[in-house]
Amino acid sequence: MHTFVLERFSDMYDRLDSIMITDKQGVIEYSALFNDDDKSVKNEGYTGKNILDVYPELTEETSSHYRAVKYKKPIIDEVQCLTDINGKCLRFLSSTYPIIMDGEVIGAIEGTVYLSSDGEPYRKETNKYFKNTPKPGQLYCLDDIITADERMEEIKERVERIAAGESFVMICGETGTGKELVAQSLHTHSARHKHPFISQNCAAIPAGLLESTLFGTTRGSYTGAEDKKGLFELANNGTLFLDEVNSMEISLQGKILKAIEEQKIRRIGDEKEIKINVRVVSAMNEKPEEAVAEGRLREDLFYRLGVVQIRLPKLSERKTDIQILTRHFIEKYNQETGKHVKACSELVKKAFMNYPWYGNIRELRNAIEYAFNMVQGDEITIGDIPEHILYEKNNQEQNNMSNWFSMMKEGTPLTSVVNEFEKMIISEIVKENPTPTEAARALNITRQALNYKLQKYNIKL
Repeated sequence: MHTFVLERFSDMYDRLDSIMITDKQGVIEYSALFNDDDKSVKNEGYTGKNILDVYPELTEETSSHYRAVKYKKPIIDEVQCLTDINGKCLRFLSSTYPIIMDGEVIGAIEGTVYLSSDGEPYRKETNKYFKNTPKPGQLYCLDDIITADERMEEIKERVERIAAGESFVMICGETGTGKELVAQSLHTHSARHKHPFISQNCAAIPAGLLESTLFGTTRGSYTGAEDKKGLFELANNGTLFLDEVNSMEISLQGKILKAIEEQKIRRIGDEKEIKINVRVVSAMNEKPEEAVAEGRLREDLFYRLGVVQIRLPKLSERKTDIQILTRHFIEKYNQETGKHVKACSELVKKAFMNYPWYGNIRELRNAIEYAFNMVQGDEITIGDIPEHILYEKNNQEQNNMSNWFSMMKEGTPLTSVVNEFEKMIISEIVKENPTPTEAARALNITRQALNYKLQKYNIKL
């Protein structure tokens, strides 16, 4: 297999810094570094080791190799910042592909370009093979939806199929779940991608101005009015994204329905109709059936806009993504701030996993941004994250943390408080990872250390 893969990728030596091949269990079959000066190939010395052992902070959920094998899909242009077993911090842009033979996935291959601290490839020529961070104004695509959650992977596959059609789409999900990201992806992967994508939050404009914003105005139609295109005209041949469509007045909803049914609009104050060719993607932060039942959304408009519906899960329902998204935002703010934060402490990871994330992905992003304003070392600790995450009222374990701080103020020795907290963490980890190997890996300690702590705290595995 090595010869086959290397022959196939031999023309890429001058584009990549390294290649790694793993089998379906994550064991490294081949790992090579490419020297840019003499074009030589050097074995990294990882062969025979499991990738999770080479990069201890990785899990099966966060490893691109495991995800490529599990979902049988490539993971393109993912920025990673990892520390290997030798303590070397590596920052690279990678693309990982499943290796399929006779219809069965037998492993994965990953090509990487090492990045400097400013996020740029070390070698300038690699820019033409790997895309850079999206520039301001550039639309998102499906590769920008970062996930290891099976439900989200299914949604991405649906979005790709839906994008190829022309039906109107309604995206439903709580605030911060990524509705606009999905809307932009629908446009980016559609035949309309060369034409405008226009986005408007219908709740952000006063009701009296929203109609003129959408349909445009004609000079003289009212005092100060000018000839101005509305969003429907601006989005002609492209996509118009209407967020919080349920916030529009019922009377305006009727005009919207007529415009999209006939694909014609009339500017305010004008008598002539203008033909348009617009695909409308809408979004709501509540269940549309409830909005219809309560009279805030016209039933006929709902049926027209919601020909195809996509419902996005809350972040608390896709917990496997919390660590992946945390790493993504750490890398994002490393690039923006010039800092070199490697990861979050185990206590922070635990707090993040227990917190319900009412603001979903947006709230997680804001928490990491807050942490970057506070962090002083290369690890985000409890003191660096927003306090409300620690003292969540509905989170009993975090209430316990508040109690422990109170215990310390009352004179309880720090060692006792730390031991109690360590016992709680280990107890929870072993519930989710019932074998010694899995539990030790999740805690990032050796099996011997795990056995010692299990006996110390009288925890049954």
